[in-house]
Amino acid sequence: MFQFTRLAATSVVGGFTMVVGKNDLLKPLTLHASDNKEPCYVGDVIKKRVGFPQPTACCKPLRFKDFIVSYDSKNRIPNWVYEHLQYDKLFKDDPCDRRVKVERTLCASNEDKERPKFTPDCRIHGYHRADAKDYCDTEYEMGLMAQPENYPYDQESFCECFTMTNIVPQVPGFNCGPWFDLECYIREKLVRENKGVYVCSGPLFLPIVDDDKTVKQFDVLGDGEVSVPTHFFKVIVIETHDGQLELESYMMPNATPEEGEEVKLEDFLTPLCQIEHHSGLIFFPEKKCFSSNNRRRGARLHAL
Repeated sequence: MFQFTRLAATSVVGGFTMVVGKNDLLKPLTLHASDNKEPCYVGDVIKKRVGFPQPTACCKPLRFKDFIVSYDSKNRIPNWVYEHLQYDKLFKDDPCDRRVKVERTLCASNEDKERPKFTPDCRIHGYHRADAKDYCDTEYEMGLMAQPENYPYDQESFCECFTMTNIVPQVPGFNCGPWFDLECYIREKLVRENKGVYVCSGPLFLPIVDDDKTVKQFDVLGDGEVSVPTHFFKVIVIETHDGQLELESYMMPNATPEEGEEVKLEDFLTPLCQIEHHSGLIFFPEKKCFSSNNRRRGARLHAL
C-alpha cells in the first residue's frame, strides 16, 4: 500500500502564488493573483493604459425611427441600411384614416425649396463624417439607401432618409433604371402581398482585372473622401401571411443604364454567398431557414 505524506508548500510561478496545503495533493492547483500586480496579458495592459482604437460610433448601428444603419467610417458611407416594410405603413384603405402624405417641401433646404435638406449625422466624429459639400462639382448623385417613399405618411421617417449616413454616391441615372424598378417591385408587389418585408441595402467594391492584375478602383469625393461603390446589393426577406420566410438577393453595378436597353430584374438575382463574399458580411449567422424565390435559376441563394 502506498502512503502519501501531507505537505504544505508555497511557490511563486509567473507572478502568481501557488498554494499546496493539506489534502490538496490530489486536487487541481489554484492560482491566486498578487493583489498589487499589473495585468500580464499584453491586450489587458494596452486596454487599461491607453485603450484600443475604435471605428466611429463604436461599431454600433445608428438607430432611426423606421430603419437602422451600420456606418463605414473609412469610406464615409453605410455598410448596410435595414428596413422593415409593412402594408399599413405604405398604404391606407380605411376612408377614416386621416393620415396625409408627406410633401418633400417639408424636408426642403432653406436655400432651395426644390431640393431636400441633406443633414450631416452628428453622431459621427467630424473626421469621418460625410457632408453634402463632398458631392459638389462631381458627376455623382446622392443616392438614398432607405427611400423616403417607404414612409409616405410619417414626416419624421421621411425626412430622416436625407441624413448623410443613409447617402451613397451613385452615377447619374442609376436610380432611374433597374434599381428603381427593384424598389417599386418591393413596395408595390412584395409589401402588398405579404405580412412584412425586411430589406437590407448597401454598397459593394468589386475588383476588376487591369493589365493582368486584379485591383480595386473607385473614385473618392471631396474633402470628406467619400468612396464611390462599384456595385449595390439588396437582400430581401419576405415574411408571408402564413409565417414562412422567403429570400431574394440582388446585385447591380453602379452604372448608368443604356438607353433603350431592356433589362429584367431576374438578370440581377445573385446568390447570397457572392454578396457575403464581396461585402464581408454574414447576413444570417443564426442559420435561419429560408425558401428561395430564385426559382428561375434552379438553385438556392444561400447554402445553409
